[in-house]
Amino acid sequence: MQFENRVDPRKTLSPILEAFGDYSVGDMYVYSIWQNSLQNDYKGDKSTYYYKFVPRVSFSKVTGNDISFGPLKDILFAQWVAKTKGIDYDYFPGISIDWQTNWISWLRTTFYFENNGKNSWNDQRIHIDYGIPFNNRLGDFRIVGTFDYTLGLHGQPETIDFKPELHYDLGKRLGNQPGHLWTGIVLNPIKNKYKIRDTSYYRTDQFSYGIFIRYSFF
Repeated sequence: MQFENRVDPRKTLSPILEAFGDYSVGDMYVYSIWQNSLQNDYKGDKSTYYYKFVPRVSFSKVTGNDISFGPLKDILFAQWVAKTKGIDYDYFPGISIDWQTNWISWLRTTFYFENNGKNSWNDQRIHIDYGIPFNNRLGDFRIVGTFDYTLGLHGQPETIDFKPELHYDLGKRLGNQPGHLWTGIVLNPIKNKYKIRDTSYYRTDQFSYGIFIRYSFF
């Protein structure tokens, strides 16, 4: 459940499905969201969807050579393919770097070339995603999130989309198997949402927040 959105309805309820697979030549991440307005007076489309899948081909796995060194874990070729309701597909090829330290579960940075729904190579993007576990007397937590920055090439506004989430292992707290039932909060500050330039007449900068219940099957 999300509040204080801009461009979208201010209040939304959104089922989300995510999946991650590890394969012999790389990995793949899949994300889908079905967003529904909680405002009866909203004038736009009260329901929309977005999905993406990101297959990555690992240099280490394909060549059979471990290239990890210090904080560097692997180098991969990535392909971001995304679809929004009513908009053509986006295709973003890129180069991804996986990092390793003893205090994170994962940290990935990717530089993408954007071929978006306008069918032109008109921008570039830096994407970061991460997972940081920690625990205290209250239980097990993790900070999970993404950071996206588009450079704003060819007259487009630059965009910043930062989405940190705090997850709490509620299942473990209730005496069940850990790592499956999570609850938490999400923050989402965005500059120039959807690449629409923020003006005093049409605000696209936002600071939204939300709460969630999440279940991981694996």
